Amino acid sequence: MAGLNFIMINMPIIIKNPGRKDLRTIIQDVGQDGFAVLAPASSELVLAPGDAVEVTCNRLDARYEFTTTVRRYLPGDPPLYYLAYPDDYRRLQVRSHVRVRAALEFRYAVCPATDGPARPTRLHKKGVTVDISGGGAQLVLREPVAVGDLIYMEFHLPGRRRLPMRLAGRVKRAAPREIDGVTRYEAGVAFEGISERQEDEIVAFVFQRLLEEKRRRGERESGS
Repeated sequence: MAGLNFIMINMPIIIKNPGRKDLRTIIQDVGQDGFAVLAPASSELVLAPGDAVEVTCNRLDARYEFTTTVRRYLPGDPPLYYLAYPDDYRRLQVRSHVRVRAALEFRYAVCPATDGPARPTRLHKKGVTVDISGGGAQLVLREPVAVGDLIYMEFHLPGRRRLPMRLAGRVKRAAPREIDGVTRYEAGVAFEGISERQEDEIVAFVFQRLLEEKRRRGERESGS
């Protein structure tokens, strides 16, 4: 099962081997037929080719669990264990979504709550996100919307995909806001009908942004 989108470089994981101490490590590389994790410098956990291990990947939106096998050990700097992609996995939903601040421009059209669920054919208005998560987003719009309206959106996630992402968000709260002396309208939306793949792509984007923010904070602290 190649190309699992929840297996990403720098993703923290936990490897369990029966009768031995759990190994908390990170993914260092991903390939066509497997992925590599950082091996301990000590004898904290010794894995041999053919060993069956249980792996847990904790994402912002869900926890993934699967059983796989160790393919090989590669000594070096750093030392790596190579593991096979699993044939199957379990996805355990995490209800809360972590948001990240992100100004993403998008096109949209509004379907008022009273008009029914008809999808508009043209997304002609423009807005920008304030933050985003796998469950929804905070938007800034030029025109007012009402709680219950459905906003059809189209936007690109930087570095994630070439084709635009198309989603629908139900307005949960809305209020006017003054920005640089101009009246704009903030709307908090909850995504509806979002596919697992779309949610995973947004969560991956959020996770990457959080890593970048953490790295920038570390650089600022080390430079002070």
